[in-house]
Amino acid sequence: MMRRTESTWSQLKVGIVILLAIAGILVAIMNLNEGMGLFTRGTTFRAYLSDSQGIKVGAPVRMNGVDIGNVKHVGIETGKGQVEIRFTVSNAVRPLLHQDAAVLIRPMGLLGDKYLDLLPGSLAQPPLPNGAVLSGRGEADITSVAGNATTTLQSVDQTLRELHVILANINEGKGTAGKLINDPALYNQTAQLIHKIDTLTDKTSQLLAKVERGEGTLGKLVTDRALYDRATAAVDELQKLGALLNQPDGTLGRLARDPALYQRLEGVTAKSEALVGKIERGDGTLGKLVNQDQLYKRADKVLTEVEALITDIKKDPKRYFNFSVF
Repeated sequence: MMRRTESTWSQLKVGIVILLAIAGILVAIMNLNEGMGLFTRGTTFRAYLSDSQGIKVGAPVRMNGVDIGNVKHVGIETGKGQVEIRFTVSNAVRPLLHQDAAVLIRPMGLLGDKYLDLLPGSLAQPPLPNGAVLSGRGEADITSVAGNATTTLQSVDQTLRELHVILANINEGKGTAGKLINDPALYNQTAQLIHKIDTLTDKTSQLLAKVERGEGTLGKLVTDRALYDRATAAVDELQKLGALLNQPDGTLGRLARDPALYQRLEGVTAKSEALVGKIERGDGTLGKLVNQDQLYKRADKVLTEVEALITDIKKDPKRYFNFSVF
């Protein structure tokens, strides 16, 4: 009877130990799902994103590359239609979070597994309150990169096709490039043009060499020091002349500054214009002398007769003059 009792008690103790072990294992599993140790406490936060990018419940939450928690829930928020992610954060790093904290969904590797990267925010912001909702976004992974690569490859393929068409047209002699490559006449014209350009370049080089040697008018203008000195002296003289003309005591200075002298000059100019007008109209002796042919003819006749008289006197002076001593 004693042996049966001892055996039953021993079985009971084994059962209790097994139950306690199972309970411990369950508690450990629950804590591990939250990214905590067995005796570590955590705080739960929420974040709203436009796309979950396939992150799973139980995915690690990391800050600066260190695991600090786990994702507890991933679902659609019924009010806004956004993805709601609830995750736990160890209380040890809780004071490091600030109001501008955010989360990023990042890939672990090439296999597509994701983790939640927690950005603690700037130290200038106040601490993050309990129950705060964080903003978040996804980061491009290999899948999106592959999609972009597919688009890029399609663009490259289209470009290669167009390039193939262009090369085919060139080989067939189409377009300017095709004619330049396949048309001998156009090639010869281009070669002649290049030859003319080379000749012009040689002549230009020879001309510049002559200028550098001081040959010709341009060469002398460029290299003759005496001509340069003369030009400099002429400029100096012009500057001195300008300074003299700008002096208030000079004529030009008075014309520029003295209104009375300017008015007198204007009056003289007006009188001269009036006199010229009278002469052009034939008024007065000078006007008649300039404009009337009769007066010119009479004067010419008188001069002719005077010349004839002088000639006659030279031939026979006794006819006009009688000289007697006594």
